[in-house]
Amino acid sequence: MSHDIITQVTPESSYSTLGATQTNNTLAPHPNGEESSDYNSLIHLNIRGKEFTITRDELMSLPESILLCLFPNGVFLDSQGQIISNLTENDVVYVNFDPGCFQYIIDVFSKAQQELEQMPQLQHQREQHQQQQQQQGSNHLSPVQSHTSATRNHQENILQTKPAIIVLREDLDFYVIPPIAGLNMEEMKQLKRGVSKELLKNKLIFSGLGYKFSDDSDLISEETGEKLQDANEKQDNSHGLGPAEQHLFDMLCGSGFEVRDKWGSRSLEPGKCVISSLSLVRLRTPGSASQKSDTPAPTPPDSPALTPVASTASASGGNGGSGSGGATKERSRSRSRIAQLANSATRAASRSLSSSKKPKVDPNQTKLLLFWRKPARKCWWSHGLITITIDAPDLAEFEGKIKVKVHVRRVWTLELSVIGVQ
Repeated sequence: MSHDIITQVTPESSYSTLGATQTNNTLAPHPNGEESSDYNSLIHLNIRGKEFTITRDELMSLPESILLCLFPNGVFLDSQGQIISNLTENDVVYVNFDPGCFQYIIDVFSKAQQELEQMPQLQHQREQHQQQQQQQGSNHLSPVQSHTSATRNHQENILQTKPAIIVLREDLDFYVIPPIAGLNMEEMKQLKRGVSKELLKNKLIFSGLGYKFSDDSDLISEETGEKLQDANEKQDNSHGLGPAEQHLFDMLCGSGFEVRDKWGSRSLEPGKCVISSLSLVRLRTPGSASQKSDTPAPTPPDSPALTPVASTASASGGNGGSGSGGATKERSRSRSRIAQLANSATRAASRSLSSSKKPKVDPNQTKLLLFWRKPARKCWWSHGLITITIDAPDLAEFEGKIKVKVHVRRVWTLELSVIGVQ
């Protein structure tokens, strides 16, 4: 398994290239400022026979990694597979995507949008409180933030004031090794169907990553009572999570995921040995975390402190002759005054920082900001034996139960989506 935590998606595959190949059916903002009316226009989607209606604004708010799955070629297609050059509300866009997964996406983002609409009043109160604190601390000395620090704080504040969703997608390709030679195409199809059924039963997110669950009951199917199977043995035959996987696991579990979480959507692609899974999890903020505490945050250890600096002249003045006693006392009083001002400024700056009562920023949120509007991928291979039930004449010697070796290629795509930010 690669030690790279996650690999950045190349800009060439970005959905932002969509606007360069279309006319007024693009999802990019209209250049003449008429985007407000265009964004409210309806788009009719036919997703594998199931119809959906969505506004252009709602479609634009979806994460880039999901848009790439919906429109891999960056264009709208009709029922004949032809590009719709002038999209109207009478047109129907055909999309090759799982309708159940799309419904799951719409439900999660609609709920987050509703929560965002209920937040303005709370946000207004919070801004008033911050303004009052700024006015109270306006007479104190406070450190000046750099442009980079201010930008980072602004992004972190967005995560505190707007709902954010962690988008984790898995594309699993599996390859079945025939147990005996001479199997025909139909028998191979039965083997692949049996393997796909077993892999679909295991919906545990971190099982594919190689996480070893301490309780065996976690690996028992609630529906059938059978043990869940997953070809997650690594190519180097190592056990548990490697350093890169452990880092990714800790970051996700510290941001909203749970160890025993399951995929929100998991389905087999028609006619392919590919299983697509998706999980949309709300980002856990300090205010919503279960470990929320009312204890005020301590003063940051790296807060600047002003301290008087003793010069060489002042240090030697203390050892001078008695004839300079008056000048020494005058410099001493001057230095004492500077020291008092410096100490007062230090305490004022510390009080200003500690009295702001800003919510403590989770370091995991800072890491996830790297994936905001920048989906990234991680790919790895694994293998294992899958026990399946099969009914084939040439495999009758196995009495319906057969173990087949399976090689699996997993691709995880991670992205952070912030609701209400275009």
